Amino acid sequence: MNLDLLFAAADPYTTPIAVVDETLLRANISAMQARAESVGAALRQHAKTHKSARVGRLQLQAGARGLTVATLREAEYFAQHGVENLLLVHPPIGAPKLTRLAALAERVPHLTVAVDSLEAARGLPQSVGLLWEVDTGHHRLGTQPGRPTVEAVKQAVELVGIERFLGLLTFPGHVYQARDIEACKAIAAQEVALLQETASLLQTEQIAVREFSVGSTPTSAFEQAMEQTTEIRAGTYVYGDANQVTLGSQAIDTCALGVVATVVSTPAQDRAVIDAGTKALPVDAPVAGLKGFGIVLGAPHLTLERMSEEHGVLTAEKETRLHIGDRVVIIPVHCCTMVNLHDHLLMVAADGTAIWDEVGARGWQ
Repeated sequence: MNLDLLFAAADPYTTPIAVVDETLLRANISAMQARAESVGAALRQHAKTHKSARVGRLQLQAGARGLTVATLREAEYFAQHGVENLLLVHPPIGAPKLTRLAALAERVPHLTVAVDSLEAARGLPQSVGLLWEVDTGHHRLGTQPGRPTVEAVKQAVELVGIERFLGLLTFPGHVYQARDIEACKAIAAQEVALLQETASLLQTEQIAVREFSVGSTPTSAFEQAMEQTTEIRAGTYVYGDANQVTLGSQAIDTCALGVVATVVSTPAQDRAVIDAGTKALPVDAPVAGLKGFGIVLGAPHLTLERMSEEHGVLTAEKETRLHIGDRVVIIPVHCCTMVNLHDHLLMVAADGTAIWDEVGARGWQ
């Protein structure tokens, strides 16, 4: 990130300010699109990261198939902004959600939902496609790979019709427990292998698997593992964060999002307090090897050790070398949850011009 550029753009405003280096943002979008195309896969990136119509348009203009969303609010927001291909990866359970989903299906030409139960499949509108989620190690949503998924999919196909079953989906979220890049690579290979194994069993039951939807930012870094997939759903890459840098899936000079904060107190030589706390920066668990809750850009001797609501505590082994009134930029531990804390992000172009980009898909209703 260009610190001088960001500080100049943020100068008129009260901190904390969420800022985006637009040059890096656009480069990240282009790089992931090229990575997907190099293995013959479509990119339907997860828009929960940015929740922004502007950023979503940039991704689609670069060649993405569509967008992945986690909430009906996100789906409705992007539909309002003309996105015609959406994948909802959270089971829509309950009458209020199903009512909204039915209305959404009338507006979105290509709407797909990922489910892992007959209860969820039963409520889907007739025009909605179905992907079945498989648990390849994250142990969140998904049926077990192999025969358990085959039996579940057979019942789902009988329920909704074989033409609506598109294929299999998985999310390798356990990659964030990896301790090195080799472990990330092994998880990437495993997610694809388990889907392929399950697909082979389905094909013996005369059930075609047209889609293999996989991905996270860390696993999508391994192009060879992705070669057998049809769709990649990475999301975090668009902004990057301290967890990605620590895992080795993203370089620090590709991180496009940060929070500008002001030093408000220096109570000790080895401690300084900034005006950005948990209402501006997330407290997601850091991955192995990351010390603190982010990276202080350009100041590797500093650690964001702890936060309360409006205070962040920076520490150093000896001296922070900070003064009251100094401004710093923090790359968050997790960009997706940080974005959700802000109504707008200050997006700064290479020439220094800046606009406030609305985080329009926040919330539930």
